Amino acid sequence: MEENIKSRANTKEVIKIERLQDSKTEYDKSIKVILLGDSNVGKSSIIDRLKSNTFNINQPSTVGLEHHNLMIKINSYVLRMQIWDTAGQEKFDSIATTYYKSTDVIIFVYAVNLKSSFDRITDWVKQVEDNSSKDEEQLRILIGNKTDLDSERKVTFDEGKALADKIGCSNFIEISCLEKENNDNNNKIDSIIDIVARKFYNLYKASKSERLNSSSFNYIASDSILINNSSKDKKKCNC
Repeated sequence: MEENIKSRANTKEVIKIERLQDSKTEYDKSIKVILLGDSNVGKSSIIDRLKSNTFNINQPSTVGLEHHNLMIKINSYVLRMQIWDTAGQEKFDSIATTYYKSTDVIIFVYAVNLKSSFDRITDWVKQVEDNSSKDEEQLRILIGNKTDLDSERKVTFDEGKALADKIGCSNFIEISCLEKENNDNNNKIDSIIDIVARKFYNLYKASKSERLNSSSFNYIASDSILINNSSKDKKKCNC
């Protein structure tokens, strides 16, 4: 009996995460995700990569707010990410603040080649904190985008990591939305979905009446498998 208990405790659950192409799929939970950052840092491009692994070099600037749905299947659990893309111009700041409340995930974005966009992150954080309820628990992620412009880099990785720690972002990632065939870069973009999916899947499992022993559900990032459906159709991609 004791051996069986130890065996179950040492078994790590493998989490399979899959993008679903049908945005009308029935889901178990819907969460609100908002991307914040200055203009031209690549927020819309990040969403394109997350949704369909595509890149539009002529991406138009977002005006006001735009809404996207991303359906994620985590094992048998389906999560709908309602992603709000915000304009980075200051004249639209007052519009975005109305959407901060009841936000589950906030992704702050700067461009590694634009020091001003990095410096503005603290302003975006202040806006969130001024317009959110004190008891709201939000998952915060900081992203340094445009690493393909490394020769023009104005913000180091260490500076980005230090800022993430300062503003309470538990996750910091540097990515490039342009580098489509870079597997390491693609894995970093996929890890954004992985971070969000694992967070809310954990909450879902913990809230079930049949609560799991914490040690038996102590999986690690390497046990998560993100199934990228778009990789099957790479030849069809016109980006």
